[in-house]
Amino acid sequence: MSLLDLTLSRIAVVVYFAAAVLTGLEALLGKARLNLLRNLAIVLGFLIHTVALITRTVQTGQVPMTDLFEYTLFMAWALVLVYLLFFRKRLPVAGTLVVLIVVFLLLGSAANLFYSDPSGGMMPALKSNWLYVHVSLAALGEVFFAIGFASSLVYLIRKRSADQASLDALDDLTYRAVSMGFPLFTAGAMVAGVIWAKQAWGAYWSWDPKEVLSLVVWLVYAIYLHARLVRDLRGTGVHLISMAGFILTVFTIFGTMIFGGLHSYG
Repeated sequence: MSLLDLTLSRIAVVVYFAAAVLTGLEALLGKARLNLLRNLAIVLGFLIHTVALITRTVQTGQVPMTDLFEYTLFMAWALVLVYLLFFRKRLPVAGTLVVLIVVFLLLGSAANLFYSDPSGGMMPALKSNWLYVHVSLAALGEVFFAIGFASSLVYLIRKRSADQASLDALDDLTYRAVSMGFPLFTAGAMVAGVIWAKQAWGAYWSWDPKEVLSLVVWLVYAIYLHARLVRDLRGTGVHLISMAGFILTVFTIFGTMIFGGLHSYG
């Protein structure tokens, strides 16, 4: 069994950790020149991470989304990609640090706790194109939720010391991230998920623990969007909802380890 995907994943973890340390030093010391080193470290980690993802794809002969190792590998990669494309210049340094810590924990867990043999093959229930629609869109939605979590956490930390303009920018950033993630999560986890469930298990809904937890996540973010968009509520309350949503999201991802169920393979 080739362990190249695992080796590359662990190297990427180390590089992301270095990027997080540089970001932390930048936040503490206020030295802008660390910004270049931090960005270089993030890009280097992302490139190594990308090669790890490609290597896993070559080893298995399929898009790596079928178990917990592959899901966390993909989600961590997508989080860095979304950060680099959309939020690198919008998130403050502290927010970038939170994102890097989430990436480090996701990929570190994948590389050290959840690694699976790439030659193991795919179980019959997973052999559907709906799998890739379901998993990829759900993961992308969760990635935007992670960005919202980062900006909400920074908002709460800075609430008493930052000027109102900075707080408003963080509030808008959280709203933008969640409003981008919610339709992706809805399409992937809820719509494509039930279609795939019907094909794989013969029922649209089975009250599987992961299905129930995903529904709870969806409801929490629906409450956030209702409060923010319809009620125009801002401040501590909505940011606590945003953070609770992502904490529940993480629990949903790893909940199969506790509850088992039809999703216990991933």
